[in-house]
Amino acid sequence: MEVETNNEVLWERLRDGDQKALEELYRLNYQVLFSYANKISRNRELSKDCVQEIFLGLWERRKKLGEVSRVRSYLLQSVWHSVIKKLKKNNVLISFQENDDYDIDIVFSYESVVIHNERKNKQKLMLKSAFHGLTKREREIIFMQYYEGLTIDEIRQITGLKYQSIKNLTYRALSSLKEKAKKNKII
Repeated sequence: MEVETNNEVLWERLRDGDQKALEELYRLNYQVLFSYANKISRNRELSKDCVQEIFLGLWERRKKLGEVSRVRSYLLQSVWHSVIKKLKKNNVLISFQENDDYDIDIVFSYESVVIHNERKNKQKLMLKSAFHGLTKREREIIFMQYYEGLTIDEIRQITGLKYQSIKNLTYRALSSLKEKAKKNKII
């Protein structure tokens, strides 16, 4: 994915002390990180603070940063931990179970692929409809795994779910999407 390639290049430039690289990393990733933080915390200000603190911390620790092969995964995991830490500090109790009902929205950056013709637009609308028919937790897992390209282990580290739970959620979500796609003659 092009965004991840850009993230990796920018990460290396950040490690070399390039402030413009940090700004570009922020621009490329802010919306996804904020959206994810906000869905966990349900608190916009806390979410903004967490994302900003992550990037401030990156700049402060730039000389100590190691190589990271999956920058967005690293950033998502950082957001997860930051939000949970703040919620615990504020004595906010939240449950993260497999079937919890999260309102996860997919945020597409402007770098996303543009749909070029009417047929693809129709397919996109049908798939979006099928996607929103999934449970919120299934949408979160599919988003992380297929849009963000995270591995199951990375998703497990971010969400705290068990490996088998992630596999089960993925299987159910893909089965449902496949069934709906066949019904609408997308595939």
